[in-house]
Formats: sequence, C-alpha cells, structure tokens
Amino acid sequence: MFIQTEATADPASLKFLPGRQVLAEGTLQIRDREAAARSPLAVKLFNVDGVAALSFGADTIIITKSGGDWQHLKPALLGVIMEHFMSGAPVVLEPIKAIGEVSSEAQAMVATVKEALRLVIDPELGYNIVDLGLVYDVAIEDGGVANITMTTTTRGCPATNYLKDGARDAAWSVVGVEFVDVKLTYEPPWTPEMMSVEAKRHLGIADGDGW
Repeated sequence: MFIQTEATADPASLKFLPGRQVLAEGTLQIRDREAAARSPLAVKLFNVDGVAALSFGADTIIITKSGGDWQHLKPALLGVIMEHFMSGAPVVLEPIKAIGEVSSEAQAMVATVKEALRLVIDPELGYNIVDLGLVYDVAIEDGGVANITMTTTTRGCPATNYLKDGARDAAWSVVGVEFVDVKLTYEPPWTPEMMSVEAKRHLGIADGDGW
C-alpha cells in the first residue's frame, strides 16, 4: 500500500491519499477527540501527539497539526493510516448523519449519557469505559431511546455482563431516557490505541506500546 501526501494552502494541514475509498459519500470534519469516537481511524490518529483536527473525504484524509514538524509527524501518521486500512476495519462505525438531522436536545442528551457512562469502571483496568475506548457509540432516538454500542477488551471477558449492566443502569439514570439498548460488538476489535491520553497515562502506557 502506497500513501501519497500533498501540501495544502494551510501549512498546518497536510493531505494524505491512501489510494482507496475513505468515505462512501460526503465529508466528515472531526475537530476533537470527542467527535472521533465513531471512527476507529480518527481515534488512532488523535493518539499521535500533535494532531489537532481531521477531515475525511471520498479518498482523502486531511490532518491538521497543533504543533511539531511534519518531518517527524508524517512517519507516525502514515503508519497509523496504513495499519488501519490493512486491517480491514471500517473508517466509521456507522453512517454519519448530516448536520441538522440530530436535534440539539438529542445531542445534549448524548453528551449527558456519555458523562454518566464514565461512572462505569472496568474492574480489570480500574478506569472508566468511555476513556478506555470501550464505548463505540451513543445515539438517542425519539421517545428517549438510548442506543449504546460498546465492546470489551477481549472476547469472553468475565466482566462482560457487569459492564453491560453498568452501562444500562448509568444511561437509565439520565433524565429523559426512557429505554436503553446496549449492543455488544467486537468489530472493530478493541486495542489500547483506542484509549484516551488520560487513560493511557493512568495505566502507564505510552503511545505505541503493545498490550
């Protein structure tokens, strides 16, 4: 796999061309780590120190840096992009809704549910399931239906039911939530790279460390 790069009008942004489809349609602007939650690729890219924002297109990835030299950032970014596409994992976990399709009330409830889910602690790692990267998606439907897609660190994890029940109870505690559906998935499989910087620091893991 050969990935090309092109300069942009903004010296803080660089275009990466992986030579294959990135998004089936439209574009996706990802301005922070929170917005990256639905994209395994975005999560991994944000784990590279210096990445400030991302933009995905049909066959392009534009990365904006907050600092540092492209000469030092490019090898790490190229490695992340190549590893992701070679793994066959999806760029996004589900189709991204166009801006305006989700009400501001639903967006606020999603944020509140995510905060509630931070009260659920993985008993093995001793840290909350959101920053561990175990919560892949939170969506709110009409009628106060909260849909949570999550995973565990390994298949057959003995704490699976404990974590699912904890996520369900945490979401139920949010005012306005009338029903909670927790879906367990292993696609894509969880990796330590999905953890937030805070979780890695708590566990003493540096970027690039194995599990």
